[in-house]
Amino acid sequence: MASGSKKNISIALLVADTPPEPVVAAYGDYEKIYKNFLQQSANTVKRHRWQESLDLRIRPFDVVHKQEYPDEGQLSDGLWDAIMITGSASSAHADVPWSNKLVQFVAKIAEEHPLVRIIGICYGHQIVGRAFGAEVKLNPRGWEVGVYDAQMTEEGKELLNWEPEESSCLRLQQVHRDEVIELPPDFNGEEFINLASTARTPIQGIALRYPTECPPIPSVVNTSAYLAFDISDSGISSSGPLPARSLHVLTTQGHPEFNREIVELIMSVKTEMGAITGNLLEEGLQNAQKEHDGLRMGAIFLAMLGYERAKDEGGHSF
Repeated sequence: MASGSKKNISIALLVADTPPEPVVAAYGDYEKIYKNFLQQSANTVKRHRWQESLDLRIRPFDVVHKQEYPDEGQLSDGLWDAIMITGSASSAHADVPWSNKLVQFVAKIAEEHPLVRIIGICYGHQIVGRAFGAEVKLNPRGWEVGVYDAQMTEEGKELLNWEPEESSCLRLQQVHRDEVIELPPDFNGEEFINLASTARTPIQGIALRYPTECPPIPSVVNTSAYLAFDISDSGISSSGPLPARSLHVLTTQGHPEFNREIVELIMSVKTEMGAITGNLLEEGLQNAQKEHDGLRMGAIFLAMLGYERAKDEGGHSF
């Protein structure tokens, strides 16, 4: 492959909220936050010099006020490799028209455009859960704010490429009170997988495999409905794809796109509202300072879309 070639990845960012004003003033809206997060994640992905560099194309869609979505023609032509649903201060279990429409759109993508990957973060995680038939509720155990040690399942460690000698915890910034209370039912014969658990939120992320390890992405086959899952694209090294390449759906309850300052600004706003006070505020401020796996999770999202770390001859990532 010639040096300087590009791997194009296109993500439709379904924006479900605007961050609080102090966050916007410091870091921008969700379009800017997610673009920066994914680009910073891409910068951590070490590649061979002969491998393609990344051309990451992210377009926001306002699903709240404008209720805009990628149109059917764009999807059918393979323009979008993935949809990514952002976080939101809204409740994912609320019976409101715009969120119900979002649930219906995600379900339609899964059924009619099976090669389009589905990624959900926090509120997006909960919306994806609803779209596949799981129940979302207010968590009776209360808020999670800041970084928590989420104990990963064995399948979670495999899919997220955790090495056996590493800690079995997934650590992401959190700001949520709602939760997915059960795994969705099987979809097209495949079972949903719980990635990790905390004491307050047993389902910290869900994943759904394709029936093959390395299906193509829409921009490679130029259609989002291509169903012959026995080919791979040219971006895979000879040592084979990471486990994330097998995923149709991947969500996290935590916020890999948030850093400590963003969480602290959100807590400040919620404290003024009376939502986060006392011991919870103290806990959240302490937790927010902990190290987290945000960029590592972002790299997994990119690996899901075919852009991953180079490997040596033994199949180990650099």
